[in-house]
Amino acid sequence: MATLVKQIKDRIKDLLEELRDSGTLGEVYTDDYKQGIFDRDYSAYPAAILTSPAIEGSAFTNRQNERVHTFEIIFVQKGENVKTATDIEDLIETILNKFDNDPTLDGKADGGVEPSTSSPQAVVSRGKSYIAFSVRLRAKAIKDLTFS
Repeated sequence: MATLVKQIKDRIKDLLEELRDSGTLGEVYTDDYKQGIFDRDYSAYPAAILTSPAIEGSAFTNRQNERVHTFEIIFVQKGENVKTATDIEDLIETILNKFDNDPTLDGKADGGVEPSTSSPQAVVSRGKSYIAFSVRLRAKAIKDLTFS
C-alpha cells in the first residue's frame, strides 16, 4: 500500500492533470530537483511543477498524530501568452477552485486542505520572459499510532 504522503501527492497530481485535460494547464510535472524551474524547456504553458512536501507533525490525541503535508506547486506562464491584466488572476482562481472543491483530497487529507497562493512575479531567464506564482497546499491528515 502506498504511503500517506504518496497518496496525497498522487491526488494533487490527479487534480492538476484534470486541469491539464480541461485546457487550463499545458503540462504537469513532478519535480525531482535535478534541474532549475527556469532551466527547463516546457512544450506547453502554463506548466505546473509539483514539488516534494515539507511534513510537520504534532500530537492530536494520545493515540493519533496530525501530519501536515505542505506542497508547493509552482506555475510558469510565458509572458507572451498573457493577453489581459486578468489572465493570471483568472488562472490562479481556476486552480484554487479546483482544490477548494476537493477539501479532503478524496479523503486522503482527512483533516482538510488549506490552499493559498503567492504573488505572481515576472521572471526573465535565458532571454525569455515568464510570469511565475505558486500555490501552497497544506494537507492535514490524522495518523493513527500503533504502539502498544
